[in-house]
Amino acid sequence: MSLENSQPKKLEVSSNTTSKNGDNGHSSSSIVERKAVNTNSQPSEEKPNNDLEVEPEKNSQKSTASPSHKKEKSYWGFQLMWWSVAASFGITGGAALIWLLVNPPQPNCENISLLSPDGKRLYCANKAAESRNLEELEKALSLVKDWSEEHPLYQIGQQMTGEWTKLIISVAEEKIREGDLQGALDTVGKIPKDSPAYVRVEEAKANWKTQWAEGQSFYDKAIEAIKAINWDKASDYSLAMSKLDNVYWQTTKHRELLERIVLEKKGWQMLKDARDLIYWETADEYGEAIAVANNIDPNLYIRNEVDQNIQKWVSTLIEIATKNIEEEDLKGAISAVGFIPSEHKLKKQGEDLILLGHSLAATWNSPEEKSNTANILALMEGKAAATQITSNSPYYQQAQAQIKQLQQQLDDLTRIQLAKAVGGMGQPFTLRLAIDQAGMIGQKQPRRIEAQTLIAKWRKDILKIEDRPYVVLAKQLAKQETVDEYNLAIKQASYVPLEHPLRIEAQTLIAEWIKRVQIIEDSPIIAEARTLAEEGKLEKAIDVAYNIKEGRALYGEAQDEIYKWNTELQIAQDRPILNTAYSLANQGSLSAAINKAYQIGYGRALYYEAQDAIYRWESELNAIRAAKQAEEARKQEEYQRAQEQYYQQDSNPQYYSPSPQG
Repeated sequence: MSLENSQPKKLEVSSNTTSKNGDNGHSSSSIVERKAVNTNSQPSEEKPNNDLEVEPEKNSQKSTASPSHKKEKSYWGFQLMWWSVAASFGITGGAALIWLLVNPPQPNCENISLLSPDGKRLYCANKAAESRNLEELEKALSLVKDWSEEHPLYQIGQQMTGEWTKLIISVAEEKIREGDLQGALDTVGKIPKDSPAYVRVEEAKANWKTQWAEGQSFYDKAIEAIKAINWDKASDYSLAMSKLDNVYWQTTKHRELLERIVLEKKGWQMLKDARDLIYWETADEYGEAIAVANNIDPNLYIRNEVDQNIQKWVSTLIEIATKNIEEEDLKGAISAVGFIPSEHKLKKQGEDLILLGHSLAATWNSPEEKSNTANILALMEGKAAATQITSNSPYYQQAQAQIKQLQQQLDDLTRIQLAKAVGGMGQPFTLRLAIDQAGMIGQKQPRRIEAQTLIAKWRKDILKIEDRPYVVLAKQLAKQETVDEYNLAIKQASYVPLEHPLRIEAQTLIAEWIKRVQIIEDSPIIAEARTLAEEGKLEKAIDVAYNIKEGRALYGEAQDEIYKWNTELQIAQDRPILNTAYSLANQGSLSAAINKAYQIGYGRALYYEAQDAIYRWESELNAIRAAKQAEEARKQEEYQRAQEQYYQQDSNPQYYSPSPQG
């Protein structure tokens, strides 16, 4: 029973060993396989024998019913003999089976050295070569390359050399698939030329080189087509690559080329989009275009053209910023320079331009718009900004000139502050001292205008102080509000000379007082005219009002009254005429009414009322005439239709057949 249980385990180990060695092509595997086959066949031959042994036992059991003791004794003796024979054969066969199934112990490859037997070294070399490690394969080849034909393992070594050559070729082909041609050539270069499979090495090398040359040619041509923006030709070369009998060029490089074409197309499209953004050529458009173009992959072939476009756009932004500064638009200049990428070589130039702009901006605003302290701070900040521009900047010379100018302005501003302090006392003497101090600012200095403005003001202040007594005395005289006092006041105010600052004030007072004198003189005239008008004497009232001449203070008021009274006169004269016209129109005499209303001429008070009535009556007349014409046309049409029917009956006479004769 133990023997039968042990047999399947041995067979299973044997079959596993066979499958492993069979994969590697060892000669020992066939031996192990044959042993396994012989061992497996033994139980199948013994099985029928056991069956034959069992049948006599069954037959003998059937014969136990015989009463003969002799037969019974011979039966048991016969059985004992058979069992003895079977036992002896079973022990021998079991021992043989165990001997066949148990493999000899395998060598420990970790303890193999140069002194170990060649068989063990060959075994271990082959086991190591199974890993497909190139170094181990080299060691395996070096082990057998010096064996002569007389060596007992020479044939096995040659067979294994062929197998190892195939493994090395497969490793090299893996490198080919990875795109390492030189690595593949170096790999198969380690195979000895006397290898049984060396012919395959030469064929593989030639094939690889040919395929590589074809793939490289298609790839290079496709790249040239991409650089020339010839997408169709690039796609054709890419398609040709996909048909090559080489995995690396067919897949990896083909996919790489397709991806490159896609990226290059995307780059070109992005550059086109960037260019299309520039329409009005504003700083914002250039900034957006630069931002889009800057996102294009720097490794693309188009990048050189992209950089050229960016360079041109950045230069344009600097030009825009320069123009903004010339137009005193510092914010616009800062915005334009802000679009320049920080890594661009012209960024520093743009920043220097903004520093120069800050320096120039210190003098843009009028000094009067800010306090002296604010002006000083602005000048100091502008000077500090200009000093930050280094000598290698294209704006250095301009910055140095600006520094000198700002310093001069600071000096002039100090003089102006001193002059203001002295002139603020408001006395003629101090005002003259202030004028002398401000006059020290040169003609070409930026603060010259401010200084001259202050000098002109202080001179006016001196003249005002000198002329103020004339105006004050004139106002005192005018307070009496009589014609004589007004005339005296006018005479006193006229002493202020023409070009003096109080001349306008004096002339304004004089005009006001003359007006009041005229009102006093003309008021009785217009009062008389109004009295006549109230009495119904409109024509006399008008004649009296005409005595107030043009240019007098009450002339406008008199003209208004004259217009009102003329209107009343015209209405009184024309109303009966218009009423008569209304009466005629109500009686149906529209033509007579129209003729009557036309008697009211243009410019009369009731002229427009008369014209409205005339328009209305003419519309009514036109409507009546149109109705009559329509009625006459209708009657004429009926008459013509009756005539047509009459003539139609005459042109179609009816004939009757004669009555039958009886």
